[in-house]
Amino acid sequence: MFQTYGKSIVAALYAVAVVAIPLVSGDLHIDAAEGVAIAIAACSAALTWLVPLVPSAPWTKTAIGAVLAGLQIAATVITGGIDANDLLLIAAAVIGALGIAAAPAISPATHTAAGVGAPVQ
Repeated sequence: MFQTYGKSIVAALYAVAVVAIPLVSGDLHIDAAEGVAIAIAACSAALTWLVPLVPSAPWTKTAIGAVLAGLQIAATVITGGIDANDLLLIAAAVIGALGIAAAPAISPATHTAAGVGAPVQ
């Protein structure tokens, strides 16, 4: 299963980590900046799952993860600076993007660039 859905599994684990970090560290409260971080992490997991691997552009899922990790860091800085709790979120964003890049994934032959459909020729 990990060989097929590795990138999506790593993205989902990253989203769980982003939710867990503010709940187990800091003030045990999710503030606005952490809410934005959670939304970005959820979008990263969803897009990594939904975007098919394109044979001509196998870097697509990694690029999406990296862009959303960058947005994660930008949102943290813009919405209130960086404290110790935010450093954990930034570390999770970087680890999430690197994990997506390193994780395996394959697309079944029935996936097209737009999703599920006729076999790719």
